[in-house]
Amino acid sequence: MTRSVGMLFLTLAMACSSSTGLHHLSFEGKSTVSPTTPMDVRTVVTVRNIGDKTTQISTNTCGQPIRAFATPARDGTPVWQSYDPATVNCAAIATVATLAPGDYYDFVATGTIPNSLPSGVYYLAININGKLVAAGQFSK
Repeated sequence: MTRSVGMLFLTLAMACSSSTGLHHLSFEGKSTVSPTTPMDVRTVVTVRNIGDKTTQISTNTCGQPIRAFATPARDGTPVWQSYDPATVNCAAIATVATLAPGDYYDFVATGTIPNSLPSGVYYLAININGKLVAAGQFSK
């Protein structure tokens, strides 16, 4: 099982690579959080090709939930995530988008923040194409 997961990861990583690489992509994340309970969150990450060559990105975000962290650095264990990636059956099919120079692709994810989350300020992020992208913050 570990070997097949590793091969899937390798396949997805190869789908993300191109002659321009991640350093020719820009990532911008933002989230909208409803102010009343249930607190629904909608996160959009825009990936733009800022390079001068066409590139491909993986569009499969299966297993990459929206995550909330207790610190602005967004490191360590998240205090909340929109779903448990271990419980999701992701298809082993790599899906890609081809981005010409200047083109972009919007990733959209949603979730509901539980009432049990303690009051505080939380910092949202989502992993897109191997990069943890900051996607705003909210107070509860």
